[in-house]
Amino acid sequence: QFHPPLVVQAKVAVASACHAHGKVPSHCVVTELKDAAVLEQSARFASRSLGYTRMWSIHPTQIRAILRAFAPEANEVGLAADVIAAGHEKSWAPIALAGRLHDRASYRYFWQVLERAYRAGVPLPGAARPFFSDASNAS
Repeated sequence: QFHPPLVVQAKVAVASACHAHGKVPSHCVVTELKDAAVLEQSARFASRSLGYTRMWSIHPTQIRAILRAFAPEANEVGLAADVIAAGHEKSWAPIALAGRLHDRASYRYFWQVLERAYRAGVPLPGAARPFFSDASNAS
């Protein structure tokens, strides 16, 4: 999909302003109804590259592709579960895991990754399940 630099810059500025003011940045609709891959690619770009955390849909057939695109990747969920479990074990003191330092800022970020995964129905690793009340979302 074509991404003019000025449009990309404006969309990033909107998402940044939303985040700065505690608002949820919601990306615009995509009119593609038949090709879920095109929609998913657009939604993934909005999420990963532009900073959007939600996206509008105009038809029920678009919802699953949008949810897939905005869900964290499995490796990201696995790392988040490991960091949160290790931090919890150390009473949220700074830790070293896989050669990287993690502290409260890391814990906040990785907790948000787990929350996004949970809300999107992504299977949670065993280390993350105790932190969520619904154990049915498990891998």
